[in-house]
Amino acid sequence: AILDHITALTGAEEPFVFHYDELEVLAYHVEDPLPHTLYVTFGLSRVRTSVPSAGTQTELTLRTSADTPVPYEWPALQLATMVRRVRRTGNEIAPGHHMRMRSPVTDDAALEAFTFVTDPVLGVIDPPTGIVRFTYAVGLTARELEAALSWDPMRFTGVLGDAIPLGISAPARDDVLDNSQVRARVEEGMREEGSSISAVHAKLLSVEETGRIDMDVRAAEALIRAARYRLPHGRTFALVGENAWVYLHPDGPFEADAEHVQLEANSELMNELKATFDPTPGVYRFSSAPVTIHVVDERT
Repeated sequence: AILDHITALTGAEEPFVFHYDELEVLAYHVEDPLPHTLYVTFGLSRVRTSVPSAGTQTELTLRTSADTPVPYEWPALQLATMVRRVRRTGNEIAPGHHMRMRSPVTDDAALEAFTFVTDPVLGVIDPPTGIVRFTYAVGLTARELEAALSWDPMRFTGVLGDAIPLGISAPARDDVLDNSQVRARVEEGMREEGSSISAVHAKLLSVEETGRIDMDVRAAEALIRAARYRLPHGRTFALVGENAWVYLHPDGPFEADAEHVQLEANSELMNELKATFDPTPGVYRFSSAPVTIHVVDERT
């Protein structure tokens, strides 16, 4: 059903197949609406059983330019890496999600992250084994990812798709924010709508009853981003670790125990986070809240 659906909507047949253990990544040459190579995982959903599955299953897609007779392997490797992460963590990939890779997609690439939307061509199907959604990975630069998280990943990807047909991932492409019209639209969204990111998983996060909070650099970046683009809109924000969480609420009184810290997201705290807090490893004390934040380089 999956293979027939791809063929019916793209006119592409006889894919080039990359094998990664039990996973296959299929690469199709597609002519319409413009020539490109479509990569589709085959095996993240239940393709080798006739037993129906509840809920929505997923296959991942990615598109690159079609400028070589044999498809590039890097897109297949990226999709296989995503599938391994899903299987290792149990966390599904769905539209609206984003993923930062450990390194750029190729040695000379500007792309080092992905946002995810429902595939604009393949969409969703309902074969005998249960609903399958084709979830499209769109490559972003680090600067673009920061803008997407400061606004809304799905909306940002839509704007990117207006500037880059089909959102095709070209490793060394120019940053889309260098386009003044794109930058103006994104900055308007950041300013008027704010960030849609309500919670971020922290690789390192611990709290104490004294109000001490330890977090990694990425978590500190997320907290500053929330102070700039989410909390001023009266919304809540949370950092969530394996055994601890930090919650900022516009009307939440201060609380602290061995598992969580809650902070009132008032203007004084937001201004202090924006003015004096930094993702650079170090110790940061606040006058607007009885907390001390230790930013830790988790690599050391």
